[in-house]
Amino acid sequence: MRLIAKLLIITACCPLMAMVQVDGNLMRQVVSTDYMHRPLPLDTTHSVEAMMQKARVLRFEALPVSGWKHAGLGQLYTDNSIRLFVPVETGRRATGSADDPDYAIFGTSRISLDMCNRNLTSFNRITLDVLPVCKGEGVMNLNLVIDNTPSSGLGAHLINLRNNRWNHIVYDISGVRRDNVGSLQLYTDIKGRNQFRGDSLLYQVRNLRLEYVDSEQKERGWNVADGMIAYSMSGYLPQSSKTAVLGFAAKRFCLVDAATGKCVYKGKVKVLNTTIGTFRVADFSSFCKEGTYILQCEGRATRPFGISPLAFVDSQWRVLNFIFCQRCGCDVPGIHGVCHTDMYALHDGKRVSYGGGWHDAGDLSQQTLQTADVAFALAEGYNVQRTASPQLAQRMKEESLHGYRFVLQTRFGDGWHGSSLGLLHWTDGCPNTSDDITTVRTQNTSFDNFLYAGYEAYAARVFSDDTCADELRSAALADFDMARCKYEKYGIDKFVHIMEHTYNTPRSLYMAVMSWSASQLYRLTGDMEYANLASQYIEYTLKCQATDGARPELRGYFYRDTTRLSITHFVHQSREQMYAMALLELCRTQPKSSQYQRWLTSVRLYAEYIKSIAPYTAPYGMISSGTYQTEEYRDSDGFARLNIWAPSNAPQLYEQQLRNGVRLDDRHYLRRFPIWFSIFNGNEAILLSTGKSAAVCASLLDDNHLRDIAAGQLYWTVGANPFCQSLIYGEGHRYPSMDSFSSGEIVGEMPVGIRSWGNNDEPYWPATNNACYKEVWLTSAGKWLSLLAEL
Repeated sequence: MRLIAKLLIITACCPLMAMVQVDGNLMRQVVSTDYMHRPLPLDTTHSVEAMMQKARVLRFEALPVSGWKHAGLGQLYTDNSIRLFVPVETGRRATGSADDPDYAIFGTSRISLDMCNRNLTSFNRITLDVLPVCKGEGVMNLNLVIDNTPSSGLGAHLINLRNNRWNHIVYDISGVRRDNVGSLQLYTDIKGRNQFRGDSLLYQVRNLRLEYVDSEQKERGWNVADGMIAYSMSGYLPQSSKTAVLGFAAKRFCLVDAATGKCVYKGKVKVLNTTIGTFRVADFSSFCKEGTYILQCEGRATRPFGISPLAFVDSQWRVLNFIFCQRCGCDVPGIHGVCHTDMYALHDGKRVSYGGGWHDAGDLSQQTLQTADVAFALAEGYNVQRTASPQLAQRMKEESLHGYRFVLQTRFGDGWHGSSLGLLHWTDGCPNTSDDITTVRTQNTSFDNFLYAGYEAYAARVFSDDTCADELRSAALADFDMARCKYEKYGIDKFVHIMEHTYNTPRSLYMAVMSWSASQLYRLTGDMEYANLASQYIEYTLKCQATDGARPELRGYFYRDTTRLSITHFVHQSREQMYAMALLELCRTQPKSSQYQRWLTSVRLYAEYIKSIAPYTAPYGMISSGTYQTEEYRDSDGFARLNIWAPSNAPQLYEQQLRNGVRLDDRHYLRRFPIWFSIFNGNEAILLSTGKSAAVCASLLDDNHLRDIAAGQLYWTVGANPFCQSLIYGEGHRYPSMDSFSSGEIVGEMPVGIRSWGNNDEPYWPATNNACYKEVWLTSAGKWLSLLAEL
């Protein structure tokens, strides 16, 4: 009760916070969960799936209960419904491939219905009711497969389920290949006991139907979904551009004060011809009065949204909730108990537990550097919010230190760390039993240690009043020294672990990270040796910057290395922001250096490049992937590292995708989405990294255009996209179910991101809930908070 009273006093003293809090229940939920030491309650009422249930059914066909066949583990019973019993334990160890032995399950239980190679194109969705029943708590889900020949390539549709209740499931199949369906299948993977107290799980299925409805979900293209308004559902920052894109014809719009119902701004709908098409846009950028508003146009209206510097505070609470729910090594109520404390990294006769930090994504994998990235992002958020929003800041600090503790825990003290583990299953948590894991990857790379050192140095400063500050400081000094010694002896590392997201790190970025880390140590210690190293390390990066292109799209970016065979790109994880962050730190910490103007010129070049590629996605804010040059595959090592598991015809596909971009000259094209070939696709981390770069440059150059570009990445993410969907579950509305197969649906979860269609350069966001695009990812959450820390 004292917490609630304290919150009410703070809200009363800060009427602006109350005014822009679009979701009035959020803070009550935060308090009721003891400031998110339990997961925030899930609200599905405004989800995409809930909206789909309102469609009018024009025709349907009930599928039979009888005739289903079972394969794998478990038992199938059919009477008035389908009942599938799945064992919790199998009595054997989960075993995967030789190079990833613990990325494994205990088995699968699958049922299938023979569809006799039927053409189902006269139906556009499947519905069913599912009752999952378990003793205890835990995550239960099913996968639905349309087994067509040829396949759509999308794979299974993950169905997240809420336990011990009937779940009505709607799956839009309008974009799925279904002209020659051999079977329909439902299956679930067996991942271990976790918090299940019984010996089996029950999945009861009834009312399975093929349906044809009067509306389908938009899945591809730049045009706005018919009849909808694409806008930032979280709201807009007062001084930024504020636009909405219309999916219908209109001439005028009105901005209505949500409190009074009065129209406070009227405008004409603009028709814009851009490089991606013709669009109708409501532009109210000149209206900056803080408050809560509704955009009305031709009888249609948005939900209320704020115009305020605090417009994205709600999203930060929700994303923080997702990060908390991804915790490893401790209890997360309703999701898992204390987990994976019986996983170990082994090195030089020593053993350290690898339970801690956060699970990486929809699976249970872990990467130490990825946990460090997010711990740093949370520390950035704390540093910004500790005055503006003390409760949020304190909770960010607590969560950040959870991540930093894991980073410190995995150190062996000689430069080696436990670095990563692919994981799909739960262990018993008891040491020295048969399911202990001792295959955690270990490595000693100077790149990782430079980043650890920089992150630790930053945390030691911003958490200087905490008992952990001395330990963080000591670790930062030691990790930097070990990284420096290894670099000076062996040069730039050859990354060996293909499954780690550092595998594709370009040399130019490598050196930028080294410089940034040295600057952080300089800030921490005041020792000029670190300042000199920061200045020295950035030299290689500057040699990799394009400086003499005939137009701004052809200069300012960074090549992978000094051969200039390929430009720096990312297809999944991205640390592009480190170029700008390294240069910013040099300019801020060494303003009297003889090299200052060179650094500033580099920032300006890079900033102009970012500004030059922004218009290619207008009227949306999503930043383009950037400039590519022909035959980048001639950089065979860089190409292979960037595009792991690429097909044998990747060079031909590269050229095809390249030419589906925008031709800049004989050798260069601009791509809005990356060129990519494998399962690793989805651009959320990429656009948020570039957005961070824009914001960092803006802070040094005091450039509002760059701030606008940075804010555009936020707006795109929470609804100002062609699909009119928020990519943060629970934020705004029309947020889709995501691929969170180990931890279930979570408030604040974020996906890998929107992908592109085939070899074309247009957005593609399938309704099918599968990896990699819809898989939840800790990295996206961290980059969201890191970008907001700049704005």
